[in-house]
Amino acid sequence: MSARTKILLTGAQESAGRAFRRAGWGGVLGFAVLVCALSFDYSGNRVLEAEAESLGQEAQALARRLHQPVRPQASARQRLEAFYAGFPIGTTLPDLLVRLHGHAQARGVALERADYRTAVEVGTPLERVSLDLPARGSYPVLRAWLDDLVAEMPELALESVSLRRERIDEPQLEARVRLAFFLRRAP
Repeated sequence: MSARTKILLTGAQESAGRAFRRAGWGGVLGFAVLVCALSFDYSGNRVLEAEAESLGQEAQALARRLHQPVRPQASARQRLEAFYAGFPIGTTLPDLLVRLHGHAQARGVALERADYRTAVEVGTPLERVSLDLPARGSYPVLRAWLDDLVAEMPELALESVSLRRERIDEPQLEARVRLAFFLRRAP
């Protein structure tokens, strides 16, 4: 720093000191409040301005959505027809049975012969195919298999499960599982 700069800084410090002494405590306090107000204005209002801008953009986006054309709602009849159209057609039963047995095989569940019955669901275009399946496996394996079926095959309903084991220490269970497939009748 040059000597001239030092002299100017020293003079400024002395001048500021004299000004503070003449102003007294009230003046010093007033100056401190002024500094706080300026710093709050600089830092606090910037956050509020950013929030106000964000809210303004959100209001504009909502206004744009408000002016979009409304799609017509489907009638109750159309929604019901779309619901029934989501079910597989009855001719896909062999494929569904292959998937069911594939899930059992993947989990290590032994399935024996299945008894099944077909019944028309009155008042709907659906038919119910009820399966009575004897199965063998440990409890965790049977549970995982049933979880897979319910998650992967929405056209399938789990109606009942009964579990039995020969002895208390036997890990293998004999299960009787009743399932129902809901299928669209062929037109």
